[in-house]
Amino acid sequence: MHQIQKTILNRLLNKNNQKYSILTAGYDFEENIVFHLKQLLTKNLIKKENDLYGLTVEGVKEAKNEENGLKMFFVGFVCEINGKYLIREHLTGKTNFYNLPSRKPNFGEDIGNALTRIFCELTGLKLKPKNFNFLSLHLKTAKTPMGEILFDDAFAVYKVKIENAEKIKLKQELKLLTLEEIKKLPNCWPEIDLCIVKKDSHQYLSYSFTTNYIL
Repeated sequence: MHQIQKTILNRLLNKNNQKYSILTAGYDFEENIVFHLKQLLTKNLIKKENDLYGLTVEGVKEAKNEENGLKMFFVGFVCEINGKYLIREHLTGKTNFYNLPSRKPNFGEDIGNALTRIFCELTGLKLKPKNFNFLSLHLKTAKTPMGEILFDDAFAVYKVKIENAEKIKLKQELKLLTLEEIKKLPNCWPEIDLCIVKKDSHQYLSYSFTTNYIL
């Protein structure tokens, strides 16, 4: 797949249902941006409704590189600061979803370095690997209401010890919420309920759930 097409899919994965001008920012006609959009539409990787471009189920899989049949691996964080927890808001363009702050380690990256890097990218605070304590491993399969597998993830959760909370720089998608505020959030990923609300102590959990996330 052409790199421009990969970029378009990744942009929609980060924020679904975008207008043409926003989705194609940085590209022009000389780079055949219209051609690449048509290719993605023809392959049924994206769809266009009411002048907005969005991902299809196949597009989500392609963007997450799941066509090779392998689980994707993420690391996420339970971070409590003065009675509030860090929550990440996923802006989909229609309905927002909430999860623990999380991202994927790089290929070949040491897990300690990955934890430090990802947490710093999300919060602006660089911690040492000793500040991350493993809590649990989640193997979760997300399905659409039609029963199609949307994605299949391995999600390792770490509890984060913060020593300099005042230095945290919250990015737009991150929020500090109390437990009561979290309980009232709609469309939460299972990790929030298990790790923060119920404080489930099992180190290994495997489950599937139905969601209309992204589509």
